[in-house]
Amino acid sequence: MSKFKALYEFQKPLQCLTPESFLDYVNGVIPQDHLCRLVKEIVWRLDTVSIEEKYSFLGQRTYHPKLLLSMLFYGYATGTRSSRKLEEKCLCDHIYIFLMGNYGPDHRTISDFRKNNLQEMEKYFVEIVRIFQELGFTNVGKIYIDGTKIKGNASAKRTKDREGFSAWLTKIEEEISELLKEAEAIDEKEEKRCKSVESDEQLMKKLSKRTYLKSKIEAALEVMEEENLSKLNLTDNDAHHMKAGGSKDIRPGYNGQTSVSKDGVILAAEASMDPNDCNQLEPIIEKSNSNTQQSVEEVIADSGYGNYANYEYLEAKEIEGHVPDRYFHQYKTGEYEKEKNRYHYTNFKYDASIACYICPEGKRVEYWKTRKNKSKTRQWNHKVYKGSECASCDKRLLCTKSKERELLIDLREPLLQKMRKKLMTEKGKAEYFKRQYTIEPIFGHLKFNIGYRSFLLRGKEKVNGEFKLMSIGWNLKKLLQMKAKAA
Repeated sequence: MSKFKALYEFQKPLQCLTPESFLDYVNGVIPQDHLCRLVKEIVWRLDTVSIEEKYSFLGQRTYHPKLLLSMLFYGYATGTRSSRKLEEKCLCDHIYIFLMGNYGPDHRTISDFRKNNLQEMEKYFVEIVRIFQELGFTNVGKIYIDGTKIKGNASAKRTKDREGFSAWLTKIEEEISELLKEAEAIDEKEEKRCKSVESDEQLMKKLSKRTYLKSKIEAALEVMEEENLSKLNLTDNDAHHMKAGGSKDIRPGYNGQTSVSKDGVILAAEASMDPNDCNQLEPIIEKSNSNTQQSVEEVIADSGYGNYANYEYLEAKEIEGHVPDRYFHQYKTGEYEKEKNRYHYTNFKYDASIACYICPEGKRVEYWKTRKNKSKTRQWNHKVYKGSECASCDKRLLCTKSKERELLIDLREPLLQKMRKKLMTEKGKAEYFKRQYTIEPIFGHLKFNIGYRSFLLRGKEKVNGEFKLMSIGWNLKKLLQMKAKAA
């Protein structure tokens, strides 16, 4: 009896396969519980009329949008998003052959389809989220919110201020002037020799590149003037300088904001141009409400979202929050109780009977005025208390450099203290701890497992569409796991 399988005999029928019979063969090879089957099932449930209407009846027939969507969704779910790699996969990978129905689109067709239909990705993302709800696989009452920095498709060297662009523009204009002089000299030589010079073609290419660069710099300076920007990236105007995690590099990028259900399903995903998370809590909650058509009841987020404005919003909307402030760690570890922080404002105790604060030395800090106004850079919304006995205090220099110690107590301070007390309870600690293994693994998977450390597209609108595709990919894989568990 032979030890090995036959090399050729059982493969002879494959040599006579037609495209139709080959698809039947591939369909038999792919496992029934494979991700590609789920992708195809979901995509065929989506409404693609808005994309289909963009095509004209004139010219050659094109690929159906459902086929291209299936390929894109599966590619983003498994880490293949380059149009050239997707083109190659459609020719040699039986999974993509199955999804594309044995068609082989070129990379330009794939790239154009993605670029021209990014707005529809928002609609499909929402439809897939609602499919989870229909199947009973997700509970929207409690959400986890976090953001991650993803590099833009632009070089940090092309981010400059107005002086930098002006200096660059001057340099380009000088180079163009030199190239024009050189071109005139070449023209004179050509007239004498009555033949073309090869260097003339190269010179025209250089001149064309610098002229184009000059026009882009001039346009960038106009944008900076109109929008009053201090810095701008020439390649991607919307990419802002951001510091990612523990990295020391500050590069142009976007802040990907997501909200996730307790089951690990992404409910909302938005690419923000704001390098900080503090202003993103309200927008992402409202987006979650809109996508799921349900009201969020509880929110867990890290200290990047902890500020008075967000606490006020949660209180007004009656949303249970577990959101620590920036200094919660010092409060939790007792840092402010140490002698070196003896005169920190948290050690001033409020005495309601006399309506003033008592300093650590037992002296009174009395109410002075309420300050409420808002500027472009700062919002004043607090009560000001002044020490009335500081002049006679021998510890004054340890407490303040001014003649009198001032306390600026935000009017919303009770909301902060309420949040801190809640997070210090056993229940609060347990709820906040769940955030680590609910939302953090999503970013770990996207950035490190499948390599989405930078965007391919440029501009906020296109980047937002691509971020939706990344999130759709995650949700489809999550749906496959949930269906497997349910079975």
